[in-house]
Amino acid sequence: MKLFNVVALGRFLEGNSVDVAVQAYAKFYNEISFKYQKRTSLTLIDKRYNQGLNAELVEGSGIHDKVIHLTLQQQKEIEDTYRSGSVLLLPRISNSISIIKESFLFGLPITCYANTRHSNLLDNSNSMTFDYENDSHAIDAFSNNLELLSYDPQAVSFLKKGAYAKYQNDLSWGNRQQTEVA
Repeated sequence: MKLFNVVALGRFLEGNSVDVAVQAYAKFYNEISFKYQKRTSLTLIDKRYNQGLNAELVEGSGIHDKVIHLTLQQQKEIEDTYRSGSVLLLPRISNSISIIKESFLFGLPITCYANTRHSNLLDNSNSMTFDYENDSHAIDAFSNNLELLSYDPQAVSFLKKGAYAKYQNDLSWGNRQQTEVA
C-alpha cells in the first residue's frame, strides 16, 4: 500500500487553522484500522519549527510519531512533499488563492471549506469542500474526507490529476500567455 500523506500548513495561517488540521488528522488517525494507520502521515509545514505551540498540540493529540515537521527553509523537501502528498488539508476561510495555486502546481488536491471566492478554482475534480459551521463540525468533516480518501487510492489519483489539469489549463503562465496572444 502506498503512503497516504496528509499535508497541512502551520501557524502562518489565520486563527486556529493548524489546531483544526491537527485535531482532524488525529480524529481520522484514531478512527482507522491499524493496517491503515501504518501507512499514513501528516506533514506540517511552518515558517519555522515552533517547539512550543505545534509540539504541544501534536503531542496532546497522540500523533507525534506520525507527524513530519518541515520549515519554509526546507524548500526541496516541501516541493517533494507537495508532489508526493495525497491531499492538502486547508482549514482556512480567506486568502487561500495563492496556496490553492501552489498546491495545484504540484498536482496536490485540497480538502477545505467551500468559499464562493474560490468557486472558479475548486470543483469535484480537484477538491473536497464543505460549508463551515463551527470548528467541531469542521474537524469531523475533514476527518471524514481523509478517511474516504485513505480508503480509495483511485479517488486520490483522480483528484491529483484534476488538480494538475486545473493548474495547467487555467492557472499556468503559459496558458495565460497563449490566451492573451490569441
